[in-house]
Amino acid sequence: MMNTTDLVTAGVTSPVTTTEMSSFLQFNRNYMKYHGYISSIICLFGVISNIVNIIVLTRRHMVTPTNCILTALAITDMVTMSIYFVYAVYFYIITQPLDRYQHTEGWMYFIIVNNLAVITCHNMAMWLTVSLAVFRYIFVCHHVVANQWCSLARAKLTIILIVVVSIVLCVPNYFLYQVKDLSDFYELDRNATQNLTVSGYWIEKSDLVQNNPLYQPITFWIYGVIIKIAPCILLTILSTLIIMTMHQASVRRKRLLSQSNSRHSEEMSSEHNRTTMMLVMVVLFFVVTEFPQGILAGISGLNDTFFNQVYSNLGDVMDLLVLINSAINFLLYCIMSQQFRDTFKNLFMCSFVRNFNNGNLILKNGIHNNHYSTVKTEVTQV
Repeated sequence: MMNTTDLVTAGVTSPVTTTEMSSFLQFNRNYMKYHGYISSIICLFGVISNIVNIIVLTRRHMVTPTNCILTALAITDMVTMSIYFVYAVYFYIITQPLDRYQHTEGWMYFIIVNNLAVITCHNMAMWLTVSLAVFRYIFVCHHVVANQWCSLARAKLTIILIVVVSIVLCVPNYFLYQVKDLSDFYELDRNATQNLTVSGYWIEKSDLVQNNPLYQPITFWIYGVIIKIAPCILLTILSTLIIMTMHQASVRRKRLLSQSNSRHSEEMSSEHNRTTMMLVMVVLFFVVTEFPQGILAGISGLNDTFFNQVYSNLGDVMDLLVLINSAINFLLYCIMSQQFRDTFKNLFMCSFVRNFNNGNLILKNGIHNNHYSTVKTEVTQV
C-alpha cells in the first residue's frame, strides 16, 4: 500500500512528463479525480466502525483469544485508515499528487512518514489475520488441545511478536526515499531552459538506493513475498483445511443429531459454525484483496518498466481495495455473529432507547412537578 518509486502506489507521477500516455497512466489520471472522495468516505466509515469493533470486542463477556486478535486487527486497521484519510484529503481533494502543485517540504516528509506507517500497520494486519486463521484452525481441527495452545495469554504474546517482527520486516522500506528540491530533478540546459523556473519539493530514491542497485528489488521482494504472497498462501491453505474439517464435522453431527434429537446441541453447533465461517470470510477477503498486490509487487521487483507503467498507475486502486478490506469487518461481524450483534445492540441501541425514554420521563416529571409547584404556590397565596 502506497509503495512506489516516487511514492510507490500513491499515484504520484514522475516529475518528467511525456507526450505519450500509456493506458494505465490515462486510467490513473482519470480515476485520480474521484479517489480522494471515495477513499475519504471509506476511511471515515472504517475508522468509526473499527472503534465500534474495539468497544464491542473488549466487553468482559466478549474477551476470548480470538476476539483479542480481532481487537488488535481493528486497531491496526483504524490507524491505517486514520493516516490515509489525511493523505487522501490533502493529495486528492485539496491538491493532487503531481509535481506542478509545488508541494512544501513538510508535506513531502509527511508522505514518507505516512507511507511507512501505513505499510507497517498493514503488515501487522496481514500477520494478525494469519494468526487468527491459525487459532481458528486449532479450535476446529484440534479442539482437544485448543484451550491449552490458544489461551488468552498466548494470543497476547502472539500480538506482541507480530508487532515487533512487522516493524523489523519493514525496516528496509524506511531507507528507500528522501525529500529533495524539485529543481534537483531537472538537468537544466542554460541555453534551452534559461526561462524555466522550478519550485517545490518531491520524493526521490535515497542515496542508499541509488548507490546500491539491488536494494530496491530486494525490498520489493520482501514486501511482495513476505508481506503479501506468503500470508495469502498460508491463509488459503488454513481456510481450506478449516472448511474441509467443518464439512466432515457437519456430516457426523447430522448423523448423531438424527439419533439423539438434541435441539440445544444443534443450536450451539450452528452458532459455532457461523463464528467459524465469519472468520473464514475475514481471512478470504484478505486473500482476494492482497494476493494480486503481492504478485504485482514481485514482478515489479524484477522489471522496472512494469513497475513504472503498470504497478505505480494501479496504486490508487490497490489502496482502495486495502481500505475496503480494513473497513468491511464490522459488516461481517454484524451479519454472521449473533453474539456481536447482541452486544452491539445492548451497548448502543438499547442505551439510546433508554436515554430517550429517560429523557421523556424527566420531561414528563418536570411538567408534572412544575404543575404541582404552581398549585402549591396558588394555595399558599390564597
